[in-house]
Amino acid sequence: MGLFKRRKKRTEDPFLEEAISPQSRLNPRQQAEHAALGYCEQLMEQSRELEEGKKEYRLITSYLEDIQKLEDMPRKEFAPILEYAKNILELNQKQEELGKRKRTISDVQYAQMEQMADEIPRAIRRLKNNENYQSMVKRDMTYMEGEKSEWDYYLESVRREQKFLKGALFAILGLLVAAVCVLGYLKYGLRMNTTVWMLASILLAVLTGGGCLLRLQGDREELRRARASVNRAITVSNQLKAKYVNATNAVDFACEKFHVTNSMELNYLWEQYQEAARERAEFEKANEELGFYCKKLVQALEGYQFYDAQIWSSQVTALVDKKEMVEMKHSLIVQRQKLRARIEQQVKGIQESKRQILLLLRDKREYHQEIMEVLRTVDKMCGE
Repeated sequence: MGLFKRRKKRTEDPFLEEAISPQSRLNPRQQAEHAALGYCEQLMEQSRELEEGKKEYRLITSYLEDIQKLEDMPRKEFAPILEYAKNILELNQKQEELGKRKRTISDVQYAQMEQMADEIPRAIRRLKNNENYQSMVKRDMTYMEGEKSEWDYYLESVRREQKFLKGALFAILGLLVAAVCVLGYLKYGLRMNTTVWMLASILLAVLTGGGCLLRLQGDREELRRARASVNRAITVSNQLKAKYVNATNAVDFACEKFHVTNSMELNYLWEQYQEAARERAEFEKANEELGFYCKKLVQALEGYQFYDAQIWSSQVTALVDKKEMVEMKHSLIVQRQKLRARIEQQVKGIQESKRQILLLLRDKREYHQEIMEVLRTVDKMCGE
């Protein structure tokens, strides 16, 4: 039992256990050297971590000292710093609000509008005028088509009337001949007195036939006037069609050039561009003012020998709101406490590694110089 206990005690060190593993063929001297070097590597890594922890600890301490300077600063001296911080906070909020506004114009449309900003107002007026002219010409075309249809209908009605009057003339002539024949038979064959009826028939035929002839003469004049009106309507319609085509081409060209469908859309895009341009100008102005007040704030804090005056330009809420400052201070204190605990743990780990190295080399003084050099380097890194 004593042998197993002794062997277990000798191999409880991981570095030493690795050195004397069955696969290893190292002699006792090499085993001790290998284990010591393993501890040295661990010690160097622990020392680097300790150094990083100390740097972070000193950094947090410096920030806490800066906070304490702010808390101890007289109100009169703190007043300009507070004013700069308020201005920075207000400008940050303004930029945030501008950034949250919903854009109704794409970057491509904005770039196009910006490139042609000088001609857009004139283009809108010209496109609107062309659209109005196009609509007016279209209304005139519709009116002329209606007028032409009316004259066509009237022309057809006059022709029907002419046809009817010509038929009536032939009918009157036929009736007159039949009446003369009958009345002549009655007068000469039957020795009846039909002179009055003969004269009445002839007079009636002359009156009705003359009326028809006069109406036919008037219809010929109406036909001439109707044909002239139809021709005029056709000529005006053709002229209007040419004007409509020209106006449509002008509208289509402008719409294609500005990638819109009408003047209303182009005017809307122009208004949105102007709004976006104003917002960008406001943002740039706010950015310039922000840079100015940040510089003023840093200069004011540097006069009090702050460790890091620059960082407060991004922590203005804490300068304006005391509750935020208290929370920041509390958070830094908690971080520093955790760092202190971690540093203490790292120091203990380093001390344990040093103790193990010294135990391994206690009876092997020929290795002391090389290993002790590593220990001195570690002590220097740790500031001991």
